[in-house]
Amino acid sequence: MIKPVFTIGPSPDAQALRYEVFVQEQNVVHEFDDYDPGSWSLVLYMDGLPIGTGRLIRLSPVLGQIGRVAVKKEFRHRQVGTYILRFLERKAQEIGILRLEVHAQCDKIGFYQKCGYLLEEGDVFMDEGIPHRHMSKQLQIRKRRRYGKAAY
Repeated sequence: MIKPVFTIGPSPDAQALRYEVFVQEQNVVHEFDDYDPGSWSLVLYMDGLPIGTGRLIRLSPVLGQIGRVAVKKEFRHRQVGTYILRFLERKAQEIGILRLEVHAQCDKIGFYQKCGYLLEEGDVFMDEGIPHRHMSKQLQIRKRRRYGKAAY
């Protein structure tokens, strides 16, 4: 069973996953930044084991950015990344974000496209020596029901 856990700022499990994937596997030097303390951080657990993480930054009242999506190596290609995006998108909708941006590693563009993200105009840019592209997704307004009445 998969269980999502959100925190403000990265939890120790989120930090460990990000360190393993980005620092150890991809040689990223500046993995943790000034956005971390105020961002929503998600860790997905399977049977109590942290298997993936991601974060959501609010850039403006209606604009957010998803990033730091990382999946433990042995759980890749099992749709864990898709679950991470879906949970982060729901959190964005809950807090009023209507548009999401992603700085996608170029070899992950297909994954983000399958999840509804579109390539933005602009060139490939380098981040920590890894080629990236800007992508975005427009979110739908979610209607929440409380006591039988729609609430926004």
